[in-house]
Amino acid sequence: MKPIRIVTLFAVLALLLVPLAANANPPATAAQPAPASSTSPQSKTPDAPCALLDDATARGLMSGMFETKLLIACGRQNELGQVKSDAASASQPGVPFLGADVLVNNPALDTGGTSHTQSETTIARNETTGTICSAYNDSYSGVVQGIGYAGFSRSTNGGVSFTDNGAVPAAGGGQSFGDPSLVWRKSDGLFYITSLHTNGLGLWKSTDDCATLTWVGMAHSGANDDKELMAVDNNPASPFYGRMYIAWTDFTDSRIRAIRSTDGGLTWSAPVILSAASTDVQGAWPTVGPNGNLYVSWVRWNPYPNGPINIEVVRSTDGGATFAATANPLTGGINPQASGPTASCGRPALNGNIRYLPSPQITVSPNGNVHVVYSRDPDGLNTGDVIDVYYRRSTDNGATWGAEVKLNDDATTRDQFFPTISAGPTGRIVATWYDRRLDAGNLLFDYYMRVSHDGGVTWQASQRVSDVSSPVYIDPSLAACYHGDYDQQLQDAGFGYIQWSDDRNIQSAHQDPDVWFDKEAFAPDYTLDVTPASQAVCAPANATYTVNVGSVLGYVDPVTLGVSGNPAGTTTGFSTNPVTPPGASTLTIGNTGAAAAGSYNITVSATSTSGPKSAGVVLNLYTAAAGQPTLTAPANGATNVSATPTFTWNAATQAATYSIEVATDAGFTNIVASASGLTGTTWSGATLNTSTMYYWRVQATNACSAGNYSAVFSFTTVAAPGDCGPGTTANILYQYGFEAGASGWTHSAAAGTDSWAIITTNPHSGTSHYRGLDPATVSDQRLVSPAVAIPSGQNPVTLKFWHLPNLENSGTTACYDGGILEATTNAGTTWTQVANANLLVGPYTGAVSASFGNPLAGLQAWCNGTVYFQTIADVSSLAGQTAQFRMRLGSDTSVSDVGWDIDDVTVQSCQPAQPTATPTATTVPPTATPTSTAVPPTATPTATAVPPTATPTATAVPPTATPTATPTTPPTGVELSSLNRGAGSSNLWLPLALALVLLAVAGMALRRRTAR
Repeated sequence: MKPIRIVTLFAVLALLLVPLAANANPPATAAQPAPASSTSPQSKTPDAPCALLDDATARGLMSGMFETKLLIACGRQNELGQVKSDAASASQPGVPFLGADVLVNNPALDTGGTSHTQSETTIARNETTGTICSAYNDSYSGVVQGIGYAGFSRSTNGGVSFTDNGAVPAAGGGQSFGDPSLVWRKSDGLFYITSLHTNGLGLWKSTDDCATLTWVGMAHSGANDDKELMAVDNNPASPFYGRMYIAWTDFTDSRIRAIRSTDGGLTWSAPVILSAASTDVQGAWPTVGPNGNLYVSWVRWNPYPNGPINIEVVRSTDGGATFAATANPLTGGINPQASGPTASCGRPALNGNIRYLPSPQITVSPNGNVHVVYSRDPDGLNTGDVIDVYYRRSTDNGATWGAEVKLNDDATTRDQFFPTISAGPTGRIVATWYDRRLDAGNLLFDYYMRVSHDGGVTWQASQRVSDVSSPVYIDPSLAACYHGDYDQQLQDAGFGYIQWSDDRNIQSAHQDPDVWFDKEAFAPDYTLDVTPASQAVCAPANATYTVNVGSVLGYVDPVTLGVSGNPAGTTTGFSTNPVTPPGASTLTIGNTGAAAAGSYNITVSATSTSGPKSAGVVLNLYTAAAGQPTLTAPANGATNVSATPTFTWNAATQAATYSIEVATDAGFTNIVASASGLTGTTWSGATLNTSTMYYWRVQATNACSAGNYSAVFSFTTVAAPGDCGPGTTANILYQYGFEAGASGWTHSAAAGTDSWAIITTNPHSGTSHYRGLDPATVSDQRLVSPAVAIPSGQNPVTLKFWHLPNLENSGTTACYDGGILEATTNAGTTWTQVANANLLVGPYTGAVSASFGNPLAGLQAWCNGTVYFQTIADVSSLAGQTAQFRMRLGSDTSVSDVGWDIDDVTVQSCQPAQPTATPTATTVPPTATPTSTAVPPTATPTATAVPPTATPTATAVPPTATPTATPTTPPTGVELSSLNRGAGSSNLWLPLALALVLLAVAGMALRRRTAR
């Protein structure tokens, strides 16, 4: 036998013996620090963000509900309700003022317990059905029922009565913690509510007109998020129609932030910082103007708590992407606070021990004027009047502000506080506030309203809304001195919908904070409404509009109509003129064939004895088919394009709207994203696959006809974390889902009990998964993977796995118990943690507490999981080596949790899509790189034989595989040690038999050679 053949036999023998080495008992793990000893459980010291409670400025700036949330989460419930209210009794009901007060929540449902507070109100109205939806903080559902701190009610009869629908449902791995904000979104006809949530800012919606709420998702995840308010663009003529906005305070750095959503809250933009660094700010309030401009206002202290206050405003003209500061409506105001209550509450407070946040509210009227209300001390600390409410108006987008108007027109020095503002569709401005003018002791409070019928130029006398003067009750189950931070009211053409909270009722032997409502009819008048607000006409067709003249409180005086702004050369006429309210007339604009194409702003005017009114409509006149757009971005042939690209194109001549199509083929037979009716030349509504080539085109249309499609452009999307980029394909080095036992996985404990086991309780896929239990004692439990050979030159190499770390957390960004990922390249002699910087997806939750003996103390770890998520780790640094991976679970001296579930583990590299290696079995040397062990399509963990004649390249992953594809039923348990099948068994007879046969053949060959 020739020597080369002998060498070949021994090389094959060595390859066959590899599984024996891979399945040998793993070496002892490196020594670990001994856990701290503990003879008795300790009270756990809160980690961040609980430390905010010990920051006097941060705690003083917190809303009552955010402070309540933190005190509960951080185990400091003993600090709730440490200050009581001043004793007082409600005045007796008298003749209803303006209208009888209507209860919004139902106190009869608050049975049992001692906490029954409903306060801090928000309201929205469905303009189509007239349904009123109300939300508020609800301590009964939070403290007594334990299901959340926000409740909601609705009225389907215009506010005559309300149905209490109970708590905003718990969802998203947590529950509501109050500070609710409601909107009705005209573009889809749904109510949306956001509130503080266990994990940040939650979002719910109602698809049944506020009868029930369903979970949408986290608008923003952040342990330090506070005082969020939401606004929506409800003007169909706005370029940002339907866009939702949320603004809030983030105590991570104490700055105001805002996010936006274009898809009904399914996804949200990255936060945009609005306030300056190192300033004391709180109380963001967003609002949207008729042209889509977004304004956000808040209060700033210089510094908190005793420095002067500014009211700051920013404006966005691009749908919330960027902001610019306007002039301040208030600079250098005196922060309102009464000395006695402030000392009791440990923060600025008013009589009755009401903690006070002097945040503003802002709104925009239909003509674009901006209106702001705020409060301040008018005459200096500890003298005279403590607090009044004020109004200012800007007619130039906040560049300048008109004269300040004190809204409370009383002659006393008693308190007026927490002002609200709304702008109605007719331009009417309504302001409301809490008012103590009727109580000589400056403690009992009422609710007041003041109205301007001319857009804030002049104001009617203020009017009492509430029927009863209320005492102050401070709920001992909530943050100290909490009595709400804001309310909200709104209008339609004829009515104001006013909502507030007071404590007039008695429940369980204490005053009971409830939500109240009053629908306020304004003076007899007429309303003017012209529809449609905008229409497109192809000449020479006529344009027609319906002019509706409504009657408020029986108004019947004739209304004379007029029109201006119509295109030159056209004619105008009304079918009825004048109109007796309630009535209607049809406006016809004719002879359009004589006019030039263009967009025309037409004004319909009305005059009557109660005064003039006007309404604007738009006529878009076209004289030919739309032109052909020119595409600009993504450029033709572009690569590394975002999977959520922004498409842009140049405007086409006489274009009214655009439609866009995105497909995976140039013939557009497989369209994966599209939109129509776009009024601008940009679109960002597509969510595409990564590492994929797409084609796109745009077509313009108008009232005459659609134009030609643009030229077709193509682009390729960027590779996502863990993806193989264009020109490469996935090479699966290892993949297993624990469906056939351990298959080479081992586990042990360096401290405590080893609880790792394959179970079927909660798999991510299939039927089985590993779980390590989280005990109430110190443990250090390790789950170790089989060895995996990592090839060189195939970066990126990634480890992907699905897991649910249901381990004891410390707040939302830190851990008491935790799990970490480690790797070794020396068979376990040393292990190195995979750092957060290498976790492309699914990073660690936060640091493990060093206070209670956890062996992982100080390390970043996973905990606080409620649902499975995928972690993708970049392990390219291990290329060219054989690696093992270890899931390590550490627990401390007290408090157990469910444990850590692990499933569906994959190790993947990226090889060229068209390998240069000749695909024949004979060209692959016996020392083939790990690609020779690529996933055999038919291999399963239970297979008992591997055909010895199979060539290494015969089972390679097909190079045409899509880089982002994840097999739904992947081959499992395939790695260098794949011949070890089943947990607790050693099926090594096949390689041993083959080795013995080859040894015999080699021996015979040597004997023959010797005999020669």
